Formats: sequence, C-alpha cells, structure tokens
Amino acid sequence: MNKDLASVSEFSTIMIVEDDKVLSSLLKSFLEKSSHVVHQVFRGDQAARSQIKIQPDLIILDIGLPGKDGFKVCHELRATYNGPILFLTSSDSEAEQLAAFNVGADDYLVKPTSPQLIGAHIEALLRRSKGKTASNSRQKVTVGEITLTPSEQKCEVNGNEISLSVFEFELLSLLMFNAGKVLTRDDIYKLLLGREYDGSERSVDVRLSRLRDKLVSQGVEKTQIKTIWGKGYLLSADDG
Repeated sequence: MNKDLASVSEFSTIMIVEDDKVLSSLLKSFLEKSSHVVHQVFRGDQAARSQIKIQPDLIILDIGLPGKDGFKVCHELRATYNGPILFLTSSDSEAEQLAAFNVGADDYLVKPTSPQLIGAHIEALLRRSKGKTASNSRQKVTVGEITLTPSEQKCEVNGNEISLSVFEFELLSLLMFNAGKVLTRDDIYKLLLGREYDGSERSVDVRLSRLRDKLVSQGVEKTQIKTIWGKGYLLSADDG
C-alpha cells in the first residue's frame, strides 16, 4: 500500500487536527512511511492559522475538538482553503455526516478504522485534487514582485529575501493566497488571531500599515495592499 500511495502523492503535506495525541501520532507515523510530510494540530481554534502557515495538500479533521468543534473549523477553513478535507471521527450519526458535508467536507470516516483504509481514502482524495502541480503552487506563491514559500517561512522581493515578523508573514501569506479577493477584518481576526473583530480594535490595521511600509522600502512597487473602505483589504498586482 505504501508504494502505491507514494506513487500518487509523494511528498504531499497533510495536517491532522486531532486532540487525541496518541491517535494523531500513530496516524502521523503511518503516513510518514508513505512519504508524506505530516503536521499535527491539537485544538480546533488553532486549525485555521496553522493551515495558513502550513498550506497542506489535505486536512484530516475530528469533530470533537477543544476550542472549536470540527464543523466550525471546516466552515472557517473553507474561507481560504480549497484542498481536500477528510473528517475522521468517532460519530457514526447520519445527521453529523450530512452536517460535515454541508460545511465543506470531501470525505467522512468513522473511527476506529484501519490505517490502510484511511490511507486508501487519502490516496483517492489526493488523486481527485489538483495533483502534484497544484500542490507545488500551494507551497509557493508569487504575486507581482513578491514570492512566498510558506514551508520555509521565506519571503522574497524581486528574488531577494527580506525579513518579516511571524505575524507579518502570516498576514502577507493570507493576502497572497487570496490575491484579488477582499478579506474582511473579521476574516483576518478569526484566521490569524482566533477571535472575532469587535468593530473598533485597530491592531491589525496598524500592523498591516507597517507591512505595507516595509514592502515599499524593500522595492515593491507593482503589488499593493489596498484598503476597500467599509469591507476590508485586497492584494493586487499591476502587471502593466
């Protein structure tokens, strides 16, 4: 099974969102034998931010999670993530399975189940996804003069690496992977800070302004972080 799976999805990145650390580690060990890179997340309220940093090819998600349940997590992930999401949970309720698909799940497995069966479902999901080329595009993104490589936490402007804080990198990554799309302040607060925007706080606005200034000082001219008044922010590049 390992050889077959590796031939389809070698070096795919998988994020496991599961609070049972023993189960998560066992699954991680099994998947790593199939040439996957595996990241573990143990809380629901850390999943969206981790997804932005990791840019996984596939996400395995439990329902019963501390901080935020799997349904809310899946709904939140779908604001910025288009890859496969596999629910792996102990609930065999038809209502919960329907709820999972309604919030954006691609597949649903009831645990306990064998690693081999989980692996087969992962193989099928990855085969139906955009494949290796799309996987590479999620690992690196270029907009205008800026190129980000999330797996290496690297930001380059016109081929020259620049230094960003952790939050600046996550904020720029969120904007770049959603280039051309307006992200509301509420989107940014939920995904990066794990809380709702209260309507008055300006901490993200201040840090976004500093990010703009830093990019301009490093030679960015075509790529702009635009403020869409009354809505939020949008990253665009003038190719003219």
